[in-house]
Parts: sequence; structure tokens; C-alpha cells
Amino acid sequence: MPGPRQKLSVLEGNGRKHLSKAEKAQRAQQEVNLPKPKSLRVPKWLPEAYRKEFRALARELLAADMGAAQLDADTLGRYVVAQAQYMAVTGLIQTALAKQDGPGLEGASKLQDTYFRQARACANDLGMTITSRCRLVIPDGARKPEENPFEKLMRERMARA
Repeated sequence: MPGPRQKLSVLEGNGRKHLSKAEKAQRAQQEVNLPKPKSLRVPKWLPEAYRKEFRALARELLAADMGAAQLDADTLGRYVVAQAQYMAVTGLIQTALAKQDGPGLEGASKLQDTYFRQARACANDLGMTITSRCRLVIPDGARKPEENPFEKLMRERMARA
């Protein structure tokens, strides 16, 4: 079974696949390239209390340059809401534990699990978890090459001579 389809820039960066000019042109034409926005607009439906957190996370996502686009604003908004609801239910669970309220604890635990799953699903979609970032493929050509200490020493030696 073949692996997931990779972008043309990734294939060229890895240098493992040789494509003709026609194949490169066809592949480039089929790829979806969304422009990187300067900032993500806050969805209109997002309550005012969550907008500050949304903006902070949006700045981080855009700075990470993992392909976030304006289309991802709703997913980020859902993540912020699910995370806030998860934290609220966690407070209810702590209160139920202190009161030793078994039935209240059971219901709150189910809610907490639901909100956790929602937040995790959104985080995975946005590349905000370790496993989802590991699945992202960055071409070798995009990475800065590490400087070899021996080569540096030789360059300095040649410059002195």
C-alpha cells in the first residue's frame, strides 16, 4: 500500500523521486495552495470570552508555519470552546469529588470525556499535538543545513592562509 500523497515541494526536497517537467506541472496544478494569512479572523459565532485565547493560539499556529489558513479559523474556534468546556467540567468534577457525590461525578465524567475528545480532535486537525506534528512532512530542502564543525575549521584555516 503506498504512503500518503506528498506535496511536490516535499518530493523535490527529499530528492528521491524524479519527475518530468510535465509531471511536475500536472502535480503542481492539482495541489491546493492556500495563501498564508497575516492573522486568522475570529469567527462571529465565538463568544467574547474566548476571543483572546483564539487570537493567542492563532498567532502561534501562523508563526509555526504549518499551513494554517483562514479556513482553519472555525476548527480553532471549536478547539477553544471545547477546551474551555473541558476545564469547566473538570471544576465540577473536583467539586463532586469533594462532596463525594457519586451520581454527579458520573455525569460530569462523561461530559469531561466528550469535551476532551472534541478538543483532541480539533487539536489533531490543526497539528497542535505531538503525534499530528510528527505526521507533517517537511522537505529536507526547507530545513537549514547543520554546519559541520570540521568544515568550519577548514574554512577558517583556508581564510588564514
